[in-house]
Amino acid sequence: MSANRNSAQIARRLDLGVLTWVAIVVPVGFLAVLDVVRHVVFPGFLHTVPGFVVSHVVIAAGVAAFSFAVFGLVRRLERRIIDQNRQLSALNDIAKASAAKLNLQELLDTSLEEVLSDLRVDAGLICIVDAEKREHSAVCHRGFSREMISRLQRAKFRDTPVAAEVVRSGRPVIYERVLEDPRVIETARREGIRSGITAPLKAEGEVTGLLVVASRRDRRFSQAEREFLETVGGQLGVVIRNTVLYEKSQAQNRELAALLDAGRAITAATSLDDLLGKALDTLIKVTPADAGEIWLLDPDGVLVMRCHRGALPETFMERTRFQVGEGIPGLVMQDRVPFVTHDLGADARFLRQGVVRAGFRTFCAVPLLYRGTPVGVVAAAAFAAEAFSRPEDLRLLEGIAERLALAIENSRLQQAVQESAVLQERERIAREMHDGMGQLLGYVNTQLIAVRTLLSRRDTGAAMDELTKMEEVARDLYGDVREGILGLRMAGKRTDGFIPAVGEYVERYREMSGIDVRITVEREVEHLALTPAVEIQLMRIVQEALTNVRKHSGATAANVRFEPYQGGLRVTVSDNGRGFDVARPVTRGWPRFGLQTMRERAQSIDGVLDIETGPGRGTTVTVRIPGEGLGEG
Repeated sequence: MSANRNSAQIARRLDLGVLTWVAIVVPVGFLAVLDVVRHVVFPGFLHTVPGFVVSHVVIAAGVAAFSFAVFGLVRRLERRIIDQNRQLSALNDIAKASAAKLNLQELLDTSLEEVLSDLRVDAGLICIVDAEKREHSAVCHRGFSREMISRLQRAKFRDTPVAAEVVRSGRPVIYERVLEDPRVIETARREGIRSGITAPLKAEGEVTGLLVVASRRDRRFSQAEREFLETVGGQLGVVIRNTVLYEKSQAQNRELAALLDAGRAITAATSLDDLLGKALDTLIKVTPADAGEIWLLDPDGVLVMRCHRGALPETFMERTRFQVGEGIPGLVMQDRVPFVTHDLGADARFLRQGVVRAGFRTFCAVPLLYRGTPVGVVAAAAFAAEAFSRPEDLRLLEGIAERLALAIENSRLQQAVQESAVLQERERIAREMHDGMGQLLGYVNTQLIAVRTLLSRRDTGAAMDELTKMEEVARDLYGDVREGILGLRMAGKRTDGFIPAVGEYVERYREMSGIDVRITVEREVEHLALTPAVEIQLMRIVQEALTNVRKHSGATAANVRFEPYQGGLRVTVSDNGRGFDVARPVTRGWPRFGLQTMRERAQSIDGVLDIETGPGRGTTVTVRIPGEGLGEG
């Protein structure tokens, strides 16, 4: 704009300079010529009265003609200056509107009003150009009919030659004889347009829009008017580009926020059904969908609807199973590519006519792919025909599908791991029961046979001795059973945290066993986060160690200690009992079976178990779990 202002000032100085010299030279020259003619050509005649009259009439006519010429030139310069000032004022108003941070529509409306007022034309419009789609759409207009404007909505360049030429060349196109110009569309002729100009709205050499002004009378556009439109085009082009970039960034932010919401909802799920429900709730919230459904492949290779959310669920239940390749969900599962239709009733591949009769027009389905393998389909339906017409809507649905597929597979893997862990735990408990209670019950059974034999021989004294031994064994077995039940109850108790649960177990163990057991917790590990698997296995190791303190050590006191270890945790169970020789373990019970079980439990959580003991020195059981062993696996 400053460049145009400077050029206008230069032109004004040039015209005034020429006018000054013309005003001096022309009168002097005219008088000199007249004097020469009077003395040389008509010396006698001009000294007469008629000659005097004629000479003064000629002088008056020359002065009048010169005056009219000079003042005509002054008026033209004045009009040019007024036009330039008006254009500068219009540019200034447009710049003010841009600085006022109006929204794009308001700014373009204001700018179009200024341009039409300045150029004194009948009609005008501004179009936004989509270079990728090679089309343009009118966003504001004045003086054109609805037919004309609807014709320009999403109009392709191939159908509008003038727009195509402006976008290609980056320069204005002037059409001063519309009726004879083949580039002008027929709709413009029916509007009565006789002349016009289409100027590009540019930013850094890229055409972002078009500014069209038109007149219903024959008109020639001056060079100054062309320059004015190009200047306006430069200002508006930058504004449009910045607005488009801002809207794209905002759309990307909304898309990322929606994906984050979907990710949070999915990760907060506690089961597969909960996961699917929360995913669909989020999908309906962040996309144009009115209903959503998830189909998963069952072990028989059939797609089964596992979850539905949104409007009119009963209409979607018309079919809840599809073979791969059948219906739209089956086709998407087979082809592994997204599917979108905006005229559901006209698509013969959609097999649930109740959904069509309910008024749904748009249906979009995306495969759930885990490492390239389809595990199901997520679909969305909408009443609006234009739903999912924007690329970002489909991109958002695909993003949700990616996270959902991963979450589904993780849920299945987690379920498989949990089932495997349950089986392993059952096997460990069964082995413990077999190695402990099973052997004791076998011993009781053998002794009962022996007692029966002694009684048949009427050897009452020997039978009573055996019964006394059996009573001790039964008492020990009863203690084992009570301790086992207590351990199983406390192993899964996590409402108040792991260490409080251990403390509660130790308190009950103290009451039941009569052994003075203390618990020591260093401050660094008081609030250490442990996974459920680590908590359960540590609890069972502590319980097993304390059980063997009661059964085999003869100890009167024990201590359970929690302390930090390599960013993780070290748990120590020590007693003041009789200890034992690790190299020569006893033939039954501890440590042959209990030690092996505790080692397996420690290894299952990436820990290491050590035992320090000796005859008369007591026993210390230590489990060390580094920090990386505490993470979710």
